[in-house]
Amino acid sequence: MTLKAKTITRLTRLFILTVMAVAFAAHNSGAIPLTISIDASKNLHANPIVSQAIDDVEGLLRTSFPNAAVTHDALSGQVRIVLPDVSANRDRCIPGPSARPYLCTAVPDASYRWSSKKRGGTITLRLSAVSPEGVAAGLYGLLQEKLGFRFYHPRESILPTLKSWPLPERFTFAASPRFEKRGFHLHTQHPIELTEQLMDPSVPNAFEDVKAYIDWLARNGQNTFQFFLLRGVDRDTWPAHARRIVEYAHRRGIRCGIEISLSMIQQQAFQAITLLHPYPSYQRQVDHTLAWLFQAPWDYMSLDVTLGEHLPFLDKLLPDVQMHIEQQVEKRYGARLMYATHVICSKDGAKVRRPKLPNSGIMIHTVMCYSASEAKAPVYGNQNQRFMLEAAIAESKRRETWYWPESSYWVGFDTSVPLLLLPYLDARWNDIETMAALGVSGHLTFSSGWEWGYWLTDWSIARWSWQLKDNGRVRPTSPLSRLAELSKDRELQRLMGQALTLQNRYLKGKELLRFMAALTPFSELPSPFNKPFQPEPKFRYGWLLNDATPAEAGQALAQPLADLETYAVRMGKVVDLLERKIGQMRDAGHIGEAQLTLLSEFERGLRVTALRASHRALTLRALWAKREEHAHTRDHSHGSSPLLARARLVRQQAQTLVQRQEANYRYPLDQLARRRASMTAYPFGYLYPASRLFFWEREEEQVAHERFDAIFMNLWDARRTLGLGSLFLR
Repeated sequence: MTLKAKTITRLTRLFILTVMAVAFAAHNSGAIPLTISIDASKNLHANPIVSQAIDDVEGLLRTSFPNAAVTHDALSGQVRIVLPDVSANRDRCIPGPSARPYLCTAVPDASYRWSSKKRGGTITLRLSAVSPEGVAAGLYGLLQEKLGFRFYHPRESILPTLKSWPLPERFTFAASPRFEKRGFHLHTQHPIELTEQLMDPSVPNAFEDVKAYIDWLARNGQNTFQFFLLRGVDRDTWPAHARRIVEYAHRRGIRCGIEISLSMIQQQAFQAITLLHPYPSYQRQVDHTLAWLFQAPWDYMSLDVTLGEHLPFLDKLLPDVQMHIEQQVEKRYGARLMYATHVICSKDGAKVRRPKLPNSGIMIHTVMCYSASEAKAPVYGNQNQRFMLEAAIAESKRRETWYWPESSYWVGFDTSVPLLLLPYLDARWNDIETMAALGVSGHLTFSSGWEWGYWLTDWSIARWSWQLKDNGRVRPTSPLSRLAELSKDRELQRLMGQALTLQNRYLKGKELLRFMAALTPFSELPSPFNKPFQPEPKFRYGWLLNDATPAEAGQALAQPLADLETYAVRMGKVVDLLERKIGQMRDAGHIGEAQLTLLSEFERGLRVTALRASHRALTLRALWAKREEHAHTRDHSHGSSPLLARARLVRQQAQTLVQRQEANYRYPLDQLARRRASMTAYPFGYLYPASRLFFWEREEEQVAHERFDAIFMNLWDARRTLGLGSLFLR
């Protein structure tokens, strides 16, 4: 071999070896795991709010980056998350849009800002915040708002699987609360997911279930939690349970409140006094009650001064007692008294009653899927709820004011039917925009259960309570913005938008909720006991069957029937397209298992709601046919019976969907959807009526038996619901 040939051979071998070395190096560098370090000072680690957030976030990152090394205080790594060395600042009231003339409940500023830069081989994310609460919120905000984590339910989250760091090397991300106090009131007068766990420490996993909910609040940047106390709690064992809950919430940066009544008789409400047992004095009863309650370090206490819904207010009857409660809560226990309002207007004086003392706060309530500002909201006999908006405007100028809207209503309106009402999202989003612009200091959501898609309402509200900025630009939101995060598919999002538009147009605009919701027992009582609660027909079914003229019956039913049937057809078509689209995404592998489950839950919920419209139209047509049978203008076999048979078939179709939905309930079926002992006034879980489509079947039987009274197929325990015995005994 010539020298030239040998030289070429050596160069060729060298080239091959070089290529192999580069490939080997590249392979080895790919095998080097991603390293993520959360760096914080010892002082910061010593703060429980931050330390618990760091531990939680580290665990979540390890799950989502299975091939990464996630640690803290390594001061090196491919990704460094650097936290500011802040101390537990003295609580302060965050300035609002103008100087406030009232004492504001102290709360730390939880605003934060992330900045990311790369130098050498290290990406450094640096957090700016002024409080431990801001550091914790910043960590969870990084996960949920930038890395794709979704903390949508206390028992479930979507954790992305990530192989490499997915964020740009350079960006800024900032967040600031739209309300100083952000949180949730769990309406534990209803037998919802956590009612028994909050009331009874002997329930298996009681504290652990409540703890998981508090963690959900912290992960979603909330800082306030409240529930309604029931009078059946064990006076000996419950205070220690409550103290444990409050102390854990404080370690998570969350302030806790308890709601009680002055002397409400309804729904097993805890009472500060026994009304018809005045000895010892009412004031001594109040002192005893507060001393017992404040064995736990509550940050605030809410007070309901009604005797019950549509029953007298006690503030005029016992003004000194109410004032004494307000004084003692503030002066002796250092907590804030928050006055709970009602949408039932006062018959004399101001429509919305107020607390007695200037330092007491007020919670402005609205109900169901109606906003405070819309012109038509047929709830509790009102035309709308604008008087509550007027009260919020007036009160926010002179006392601490929280907005207190519902994210579901239960009883016979939404999940109990069941109905998936997307207008809740529309109303709550609009209200947040309205109340934030007013400078209302707090937003406390009145929550009555999470199944049938209502976790989305709570999760959306929690996220909307923050304003987010990407690289200095405000991130826009909309009523469906959080739902859209479950899939970026534009066709799917367009169909969800169509579903919301249809429900707003037909259920609210054309007032079909008067027929889609079930009647409450009070609606079927004789006057004057037939007090209005939720939307209901403007006529009574007994009148329609027995007393209305043919012209009156036609005028009452013709348009609602046409609208119900049109809505059922149009929503059915949208749901068919949704189901097809979700199936295509599943088959193409374009959607994760968790997202698929959630989207299927929504598709089923919307389909059951469409079937409900069909079923209601059929039972109303059967009622109309009954009239003709009475008038001998139509034979029975060609009148109501075939229509009721068709209604039963629709109910059976919906029952199949309910059973599929129940397979995905997040808490035990026996707890949520079966008869059971309960500390509430209801001997079943809140989804028991939905489990057997009780209201659907009852409406069929009402027509068949021509019974439209409150006793027929009664579901409710009137003795426990009314609670008349509590006037004498605790």
